[in-house]
Amino acid sequence: MPTRYILPKNFATKQLTAGDIVIEISGGSPSQSTGRCTAITQSLLDRYDSGMVCTNFCKAMKPKEGYSLFIYYYWQYLYDKGVFFSYENGTTGIKNLDFTGFIETKTILIPPVDKVRAFDDYCKSIFNQIFANSRQNEHLAMLRDTLLYKLMSGELDVSNIDL
Repeated sequence: MPTRYILPKNFATKQLTAGDIVIEISGGSPSQSTGRCTAITQSLLDRYDSGMVCTNFCKAMKPKEGYSLFIYYYWQYLYDKGVFFSYENGTTGIKNLDFTGFIETKTILIPPVDKVRAFDDYCKSIFNQIFANSRQNEHLAMLRDTLLYKLMSGELDVSNIDL
């Protein structure tokens, strides 16, 4: 994640919380539409020492509690189908997502609340495992790099180890 320096008052209003979804509203290319998204989970927030904010070229959605990951995956499904190409505008060479136009015109079918919440809970457990594995991989890579340096420099002698 890039580091941004913002005023404390702006940080308070822009700080992301678990359950938020960040949407790319500017950018894209001729073959890639705007509208890419990411889910902000507690596991993601815990991975960094400082809070996260949504700034330039992005918009944060704050879904009703329990609906976050359903909306995230539904949004991703629409993105993969190329739906957001038809909601782009812009005359400066940078494409912009007409977020309001999309929200006002696109029908989104929402399953019963118990199904959505069960889906959300299941997805959270998967996300938590992914982030736990990622943290473990980073730790193992750091150990590998440290040990490899010590082995290559001769600082660590393993000649007496019987394999």
